[in-house]
Amino acid sequence: MADSESNDYSKYGITDVPKFTTTTALGKVCFYFFYCCKYFCIFFQRKTVAGLFLKEWVFIIVSLINILTAIALTLFRMVDVLEHSPNSPDFAFTLLLLINAGFSLFYVFHGVLRERVYELYALMAAILVVIMYCILEYWVFNPQGQTTVKLIRVIIACILAPPNIILAYVVSRNFGYLEFRIVGASQFLQRLYRQAAIFSCLLKFDLQASCSIVILALKDGTTISLVETVSLAVGLPFSLFWCLLGWIALRNEQKSLAVVFAVLGIMKPGYYIYKIVNEYIKLEDVTEPTQNTVVYSLFAAVAIGLLVWLMLMVELVFVYNDFGKGLKENNRQVVSERSHLLASNRSTWRSQD
Repeated sequence: MADSESNDYSKYGITDVPKFTTTTALGKVCFYFFYCCKYFCIFFQRKTVAGLFLKEWVFIIVSLINILTAIALTLFRMVDVLEHSPNSPDFAFTLLLLINAGFSLFYVFHGVLRERVYELYALMAAILVVIMYCILEYWVFNPQGQTTVKLIRVIIACILAPPNIILAYVVSRNFGYLEFRIVGASQFLQRLYRQAAIFSCLLKFDLQASCSIVILALKDGTTISLVETVSLAVGLPFSLFWCLLGWIALRNEQKSLAVVFAVLGIMKPGYYIYKIVNEYIKLEDVTEPTQNTVVYSLFAAVAIGLLVWLMLMVELVFVYNDFGKGLKENNRQVVSERSHLLASNRSTWRSQD
């Protein structure tokens, strides 16, 4: 394909041109490989580490300290639970905290390097949820299970979390350079880009909420029933598949995939409502022992999951209507970093506070 275009001189009146090159199968593979790499780079632009502001470095370092500290304390608690009370619901909570810590790490790096404001907002929400859980689990839900590790976790969370939230907000207010690089100065394209960014962030937050709800099914610790096994085997892969489907539909602006995404998404609130009703019936049944800590935590997780799902479906309507209005085409025409138009240092884009 490339050779036929490069050797086509007929439009200049030259028809007898010798052919010096032959396109081979390997050549075609290399051509499409580099084409895909170029396409990939256009859609996954990010800032370089060297281009980060001081406040962004401080935010990343503080976030790493907080998250790694939480992971260390949680792992210590998990080992203790596995050794002494493997059937305790604390196993599910420690696993839940580890998963949320993993999502928080993603929000920190992906949010800063790709200037995703709403992912930093999701990080702030995740931090607040973890703080509320640590406090309520220690003093309200499970006062008889108070330990030194849990007390240390509550104290550290209350001390380190507020500065982390403030730093996340300050850093998010400085974003905008990468958005300008991708869509330019057009306010219309910037609006489309922000709507797509909100949808992308809600996809990740919905996946986080879904994982939390499925993990809370492990209310008997490491002892897993048949229903819980099915929930883990089906719920987690489906949530991941649904998230990827929405992401592909957004990136390629495929309305057919968006419709499939919306139809499959109806299953999620159905599962959430089923879990709520099922646990409420067990809670009302005095003959069946229940773990109030797990039940209340599950209620809270389902409420968050339903809220995020509803916001995601509303946002899907906006991005669906924005398909074909130039955002994808504009992304393919991003000006090179070496261009004189964008050669200036990022520090000149917006002065530091």
